Amino acid sequence: MSVQGQSFNYFRVQEAALRLLDKFGSAGEIWRDEAGSGPVYDPGEPTIQKTPCTLAVLKFDNADIDGTLIKASDKKVYIAAKGLAIVPVTTDKLMIGGLSHTIVRVMPLNPAGTNVYFEVQARN
Repeated sequence: MSVQGQSFNYFRVQEAALRLLDKFGSAGEIWRDEAGSGPVYDPGEPTIQKTPCTLAVLKFDNADIDGTLIKASDKKVYIAAKGLAIVPVTTDKLMIGGLSHTIVRVMPLNPAGTNVYFEVQARN
């Protein structure tokens, strides 16, 4: 994307999002089940891949809470994309303050293909 011959630097926006999340957010982890390391016919117990992340936890606006898609106890979580080794998915668990949360929805902010942050709907 360019404005009068100048291209927009999405990496600077990504850096700014990380700085804000570092300043106002907290540490968390994304837990992902990985298949066991054995052969296909007997892979063994799955292991948990724990990926550290920087996140900020907010509440949903009352107008957004419908009791079905978004419940009153759901959390709106912003996860910094910069430095994150994985992209969160709904089969992952999100650890916030030592409590496990189910990821209901992941919405990346990724203009021009550069992930700036992920907005996650988390439910415990």
